[in-house]
Amino acid sequence: MFEKMKAFVKEIGKYSFEALEKQHEIYFKEDHDAVLSIVTEVDLHNSLAFEKFAAENFADLNYVLIDEESIDHLDGYLFEKIEGSEYQFVLDPIDGTLNYSAGLPFYGVLLAVFKNKQPLYGFIYTPALNDFVYTNGKQVFREHDGKTEVLNNIPRNFSRIVQAHAWEVSLKPEHIKGKFIVEDYFSAAVYSLYLCMGKLRAAVAAAKIWDIAPLLAIGKVCGIGLYDYHTKEEMMLSPKFVSDKGKVKHMMIMSHKDDFDDVKDIFSDAMVDDS
Repeated sequence: MFEKMKAFVKEIGKYSFEALEKQHEIYFKEDHDAVLSIVTEVDLHNSLAFEKFAAENFADLNYVLIDEESIDHLDGYLFEKIEGSEYQFVLDPIDGTLNYSAGLPFYGVLLAVFKNKQPLYGFIYTPALNDFVYTNGKQVFREHDGKTEVLNNIPRNFSRIVQAHAWEVSLKPEHIKGKFIVEDYFSAAVYSLYLCMGKLRAAVAAAKIWDIAPLLAIGKVCGIGLYDYHTKEEMMLSPKFVSDKGKVKHMMIMSHKDDFDDVKDIFSDAMVDDS
């Protein structure tokens, strides 16, 4: 399964990269938030390709597809479907679609495999950045420029760089206190990649399950945690943390556990209420 999933991610990543600078067909899933709901024909192609790929390769398995572009097919019964399956395949066919639709390189393909709700494999592929980070559940690997390296035991990053979604955080100069610089790539694939490479101190964000599923698997191996902003509980694939529409219920801090308190201290007065 691992090798087949890895090859599939590369395949649709290559397809998306070849189409990056083309004129895209643009759709919107929601009327009220174009930034969050934009979809291109490539998102839809990759989504359908995954459905076909899973049917052809894993017909003998009891699985459910959790895909950003087809989540509505579950009719709001996400966890009922999860409880009735052994494997959960979680896909974001293009993460960072706003960037992608504009021909910008800050996007990626995200795929994770859970077994009985526990993260097993995770894949983060950013083809325009020429980076592919993934885990087989035992080690974390990075492919870049034709070379593969092991990324286990990533050292803590003590830089001032933190990723945060601008529409969830209202930062003023007094919130920074000279400690952090906040930026936003508008792509979970990119901030997940940089967390795995030790390039970010942390990420503070609202998320959907397909945004963070690969990082749950990779972080388990390399020491990155995904924590509920309010309670510091570690994120899991359960109704406690995720809605039946796939939305993570509260803001999250993604970092080494030892950085949680410092990051939360900076953002505590700036956080938009997410209740």
